[in-house]
Amino acid sequence: MADSKNQSSPILVILCALGVFAFLLMVIYPNHRSIKEYDRRIALLNEEIALRQTLAPVYGQLIERVRLAPSTRLKTPKKKTLDIKNGGRLTSLFQRVALTAGVVLEGVIPDARAYERGDGRLTVDVIFRGPFAPLQTLINTIVEQPFVERIQRIQVKNSDDGKWIKLSVSLLHNSAHTDSQ
Repeated sequence: MADSKNQSSPILVILCALGVFAFLLMVIYPNHRSIKEYDRRIALLNEEIALRQTLAPVYGQLIERVRLAPSTRLKTPKKKTLDIKNGGRLTSLFQRVALTAGVVLEGVIPDARAYERGDGRLTVDVIFRGPFAPLQTLINTIVEQPFVERIQRIQVKNSDDGKWIKLSVSLLHNSAHTDSQ
């Protein structure tokens, strides 16, 4: 009986050693890998924080410059209403804008519903054809017009038959229109 006790003791030691090894393999090693991944992420975040701390003063200075320097490109003239008794006048007004910007006026489409509301605003879809490069000049020239309240929408399209720029523009107009037709 003493012999069987001595023989089971080495087997128990081996089983315990295998259990400890399995525990290390199944629990400790995956956690060790996770900890290394967290350490790597922390190092990346520390680098990003250091970079942002370096750039923060420069960013602040740039923001201050933008706040202090008013735009010299956009001129906002005193707004006045446009007397729309002549339908061809809108086309001639936007034709001059197109020539200034170096694009071709394709069409001026007024929104009749907006005109009928009588609130002093008229929405007009203006379509230009030409290169995209003078788009800023075109927008600046339109905004400089005293009867333009704002540009509501800008659509730019490049198709087989050319490059198109469509602007929805809100105009201030004389709302005292007559219905004597």
